[in-house]
Formats: sequence, structure tokens, C-alpha cells
Amino acid sequence: MKQVRPADIREIYALRAQTIDYFFPEREEEIEFWHELIQKYGKDVLHLMCGTAELSVGLAKKGYDVTALDLTEEMIYVAEDRIEEERKKEEDLNIELVTDDARYFNLDKRFNFAFVSTGDFHHFEDREDIDSFLAKSYAHLEPGGALALELFKLPDEDFHRDEKKFDPMRAPPNHMDLWKYNQTSYNSDTNLLEIKEKLSVDKQDEGEVRSVEYEIQLRLFSKDEIKEILKEAGFENIHFIDHREFTPYLKDSNTFVVIGER
Repeated sequence: MKQVRPADIREIYALRAQTIDYFFPEREEEIEFWHELIQKYGKDVLHLMCGTAELSVGLAKKGYDVTALDLTEEMIYVAEDRIEEERKKEEDLNIELVTDDARYFNLDKRFNFAFVSTGDFHHFEDREDIDSFLAKSYAHLEPGGALALELFKLPDEDFHRDEKKFDPMRAPPNHMDLWKYNQTSYNSDTNLLEIKEKLSVDKQDEGEVRSVEYEIQLRLFSKDEIKEILKEAGFENIHFIDHREFTPYLKDSNTFVVIGER
């Protein structure tokens, strides 16, 4: 089993780039959620740790000027293919892709709104990495702009869940079959969520099944802790959005969104 350290994230996500979107449901509600949240701040949007940029493209189609940044070149390659297909249908699609580390990036632009979706912020375990990410995000915001983080809710107690099989939530291409086995545990002493996963891809035209195994650790936060971390980074008017305020996307979700303004 491969233990994922921060330097390994690029490698692990390269292995997942071609399949990751199929394990998400259709994302129209999610895109609409971010649109409702972003529109009061302005038009220039920075999607950090964007993955294959499905949300980024969805927001660009709604008229935002989007910069989508991710560390993994293979994720960006998938994003480039997606944008090429969309540009065949959309005359005005203002989106720029950037391959860079969200802890250290420097762009010659400031944004009205920056965000990290689907819990990707949890990859930052060390306070040094967290502070570096937040400092860069803050520096790239216009005055009055906002940073939003979608985070997993802190579990009520420790747990260790048995291995479970997950099939794709969307139909993959006709020549491909895929599945994954997932085992999770949570330790409240460290606030670490550990995920052991085996991903298998059967590319039927190649006549073989390829599998990769890896382990990911995610650092979870209480609302009080993340609020204090954002305050120390200079953010103001810090507030939370959960299922009581926005539906349908967060209605049945195990995530919440925290927003801090510059």
C-alpha cells in the first residue's frame, strides 16, 4: 500500500485523472451552488486545486472569467480536452488553466473570489503548508474579495469502516469499466481521516485490468479551528454555509463551506 506524503499527491492524482470524474454525480447543482455564492463578489474567479476543472468550466459557461489551478499535469490535460470540446459549442468561454502548487503560486492578477471545492484543502496537514496556501490566496484577492473552502464535517467519534466497493456514479466510455475499493478510518486525537483505496480500470480494448493502491491522509478541522486559522491569516467576516442555508447541493452533504473576506 502506497503511503501518500505531500510530495506524492501529484503522482497519485496523475493515476486518477482519467477516471475521477466518473465517481462524482452530475454536477449541475454543485455548479449552481457556487454560482449563487460567487455572483455577489464579482466576475474574476480563481478555482484552486481544480482537478479536471469540471466546476471551473461550468462557471465559465455562466459568464465568469475563471482561472483554474492544479498541481497535477495529468488533471490539467483532462481539463484541456474538456475545454476544447466546450469551446466548439460556446463562443465566449473565458477560462485559463495553470499548472502550479496552490501553496506557492504567483499570478499577475487579483480575483474577486477564490475557492477550493470537494474537500481538497484537507490535503494540507502541516500548519506551514496551510499558512502558505492562505497567504497566497489572500494576496491574490481584490479588497472585498472572498476565499471559500468546502470542508468535510468533523465526525462525532472515532471510526474504522470496513472495505467497501464503489462503482462509478456516471457511465464511463463504452470501452472502459472501473471500480474502486475504499476503507476509511478517523482518529480524533490527530483529526486525521485515513483513506485506503484500490482503483481498478478495465480498458476492454487493451485486454487487461490495471489497478493502483494508495493511502491518503486528510486533516479535518472543527469550525472553531478553521475560523481561527483564517483570522490569523488576515481574513475577516468569516462565516459558514451549510444545508440550512443553501439547497439542494448541501442538503444531504457531509460538507460545509467556510468563507473569509479580504
